[in-house]
Amino acid sequence: MKESATGLSPLRMALIVIGVVMIGLWVRHVYRLNPAETPQANASSVAATPENSVIAARPKGVNTPRILADCAPQMRAEPTLVPNIEVNDRYNMAAVTLKVRFLVNGDGFVTRSYVTGFTVMSAADQQAELDFVQHLTFSVPDSEECRTRPLEMIANFSESRQSADEWATVIEVHPVYSVDGDRVVQRP
Repeated sequence: MKESATGLSPLRMALIVIGVVMIGLWVRHVYRLNPAETPQANASSVAATPENSVIAARPKGVNTPRILADCAPQMRAEPTLVPNIEVNDRYNMAAVTLKVRFLVNGDGFVTRSYVTGFTVMSAADQQAELDFVQHLTFSVPDSEECRTRPLEMIANFSESRQSADEWATVIEVHPVYSVDGDRVVQRP
């Protein structure tokens, strides 16, 4: 191998550069996991408003699922009309389901939605339900932790027998992470 004028081979230089980049990415990752431990964040939390003091009082070691559970968004308005899934020719209409995962931003709007599971549904039905989810709005708790994270939610669509033996599509919306007493529950 030929040595360069600095005494380091090009391979060694490349390995050093890769190592420095990896360390930088690791530091950035650690900062994003817990920004409250940086000196700048601690200085700003000293002059805290009542809202910030609640965040500053959070015990160290609180993990991301707990934060996400505390940030669970609430639907602003219950949907009155859910697009009906065409199930007239299906054998077991009660078994027709569609599961959609979606992300809610800090302003309460759905930013991304995708189908994660379904039984016996057409592509048109799936698209209609995805479009429906995109128009839902939510109230997100007003804290820095909640406003800066995408919050994952799940919508389960199913068929339910209504009065006069008619079937209607119903929706159940819930966060992936929720709090039950003093523990965090993850609902897939």
